[in-house]
Amino acid sequence: MAGALASAAVVAQSPTATPQARTVVKPAGTLAQVMRGIYFPNSNLIFDVQKNDPGAPKKKTESTGSATDTYGGAYTGWEVVENAAIALTDGVDLLLTPGRLCQNGKPVPSRQPDFQKFARDMRKAGLAVLEAAHTRNQEKVSDATNDLADACSNCHEVYRDTGPADSPARCSVPPKK
Repeated sequence: MAGALASAAVVAQSPTATPQARTVVKPAGTLAQVMRGIYFPNSNLIFDVQKNDPGAPKKKTESTGSATDTYGGAYTGWEVVENAAIALTDGVDLLLTPGRLCQNGKPVPSRQPDFQKFARDMRKAGLAVLEAAHTRNQEKVSDATNDLADACSNCHEVYRDTGPADSPARCSVPPKK
């Protein structure tokens, strides 16, 4: 059996083995929906660390039997902060998914150099929060939220905060100055 495992490992590492092509899947949601479903709740879980210690004992609350009550507290404390940081970090790939549209129907400006920089900054900020969360130190995570806030607001100022939600100006390439 050990020989079979060894030869399977050799086949798996063989340079002639080619990875299967990734199937291109059309994104299900708009950029706004990804922001509302992933970035908004998870960044707020992280920003909450500024005032509330995730490691502090929690009060027991009475359950109503809802799924939110049952599963909303499945993960607690620092694990919640770590999971939120991972969602923001790995969520960058969702922001850059080809074919994703903005709320106004325009393509996400993912090829724009500034948008790519904002995405890199988000990944970097998420990783910094994750590293700080591993220390279980409220002050270190709170400090890391500064870079997270900057990553959010730098992109929002250019791509989100331009007129109403369905405005043609929103989520489009800004005019050159």
